[in-house]
Amino acid sequence: MVKIGFGSSIVNPPVGSSLVGYFENRISKGIKDDLYARCICFDDGERIFFAVSADFCWVEQALYEKLKNMISEKLCIKNFGLAVHATHTHTGPLTDYNDTIIYTEGFSVDPEYIKKLPSLFFNAVEQSYKARRDVSLGFGSINVPGISFIRRYKMKNGMVITNPVDRSQILEPSGSFDDTLNLMKVQDKNGRLFCIVINFPLHPDTVGGELISGDWPGILVSRITKYLGCNAIFFNGAAGDINHINPYDKNTRSSEIVERIVGTLFENIKSMQENIECSPAKHILFSEDKFKMPKRKITQEQIEQAKEFVKKYPSNNLRAIVGRSLLKQAEIKTDFLDNNVALLTIDRDMAAFFTSGEIFSSIGLKIKNLMDFKHKWVIENCNGHLGYIPDEKAFLAAEENKKIKEEFPDVSVFESIGMETSYETSPISCKLAPEAEQILISQFQELLRKHTACLG
Repeated sequence: MVKIGFGSSIVNPPVGSSLVGYFENRISKGIKDDLYARCICFDDGERIFFAVSADFCWVEQALYEKLKNMISEKLCIKNFGLAVHATHTHTGPLTDYNDTIIYTEGFSVDPEYIKKLPSLFFNAVEQSYKARRDVSLGFGSINVPGISFIRRYKMKNGMVITNPVDRSQILEPSGSFDDTLNLMKVQDKNGRLFCIVINFPLHPDTVGGELISGDWPGILVSRITKYLGCNAIFFNGAAGDINHINPYDKNTRSSEIVERIVGTLFENIKSMQENIECSPAKHILFSEDKFKMPKRKITQEQIEQAKEFVKKYPSNNLRAIVGRSLLKQAEIKTDFLDNNVALLTIDRDMAAFFTSGEIFSSIGLKIKNLMDFKHKWVIENCNGHLGYIPDEKAFLAAEENKKIKEEFPDVSVFESIGMETSYETSPISCKLAPEAEQILISQFQELLRKHTACLG
């Protein structure tokens, strides 16, 4: 039978560390709410799987690898799987250094914090391992409308724009949409509520400012712990093109938006868990792989233009940032980038796919449709920084944009968002080629085929 354990560890950076999420270097001035690394451990007697969720914008691959080594060495476990997820808060620090990311140039955090961060994560993992107990599990799913929105729109001039400023020019949303709230309820052997595990796709950027915060996912988990009296852990879904901004509401970040999201999800979770019946689970099965994602192809002509952009324009100009991004990507002498993925199944009840990158909702829906399980979870932003994984439609839209207006106008990067760009496909935020969607789904199909063959 499957045993489950839970652990958590506060992972706050020193006040004065840079906050990651925007193009400006925001220096933290205090702590609004604590950041956590939380871990749930699954053990069926033969296999152990650790699923970690942390209140960061992303988790660098170096941290994932260090944690994996610590588990192997300190817990002396051989047959274990690991997924390390970042909820994607925009008010947390760097988790390691990565000189390939242009928009964190000049950002800082105490090197001693970076050095001790794997140990802080390991504290949560070790707690979960030692806290394993007999449990019963139950699952539920429900659609939750009204708090999340596609953030890419087809405009009246034919362009597709991310978060358009002039909303009167919106023609229609551009993209498929997933608003599924998935829940796993865990009870101990006495029938007491032990843990709630949540999966919902929505970009966490509702707080902003200069205070350290886990944004709405961290606040939601704290509310569940306080009012339901149990552990809780949150995993974000495929939300690369979904955020909280209603295109017809000028209010983009506020305490009211935070409360609307947290309150809506909490009430749904509260009522859902009351109706979920739990029973012991027999087996877990996990598969891990390193998918090869196709890197953006950069021509010599683009390199020369990028050099000209960097030389000619100020550092905060869109053209200069795109130029530096292209030159950084050109330094990567490989045709593929690594995507450390994992697939976890619990009996035939639930399948969870953990992947790096911020995946477009349409890709997440296609992956879910391939899973022959009652409950289907897609969890993005795991095990390293891969940037956006747009769908093929988004890349085609970016090409159409070029026919209407110059691709990268002579404006500051702050002006460009919401005015001129298909942001998620730009070199600033995307390292991948247009065939990324097709290759990701193809590799997932093969992983799933092998995995299900082992289920018997």
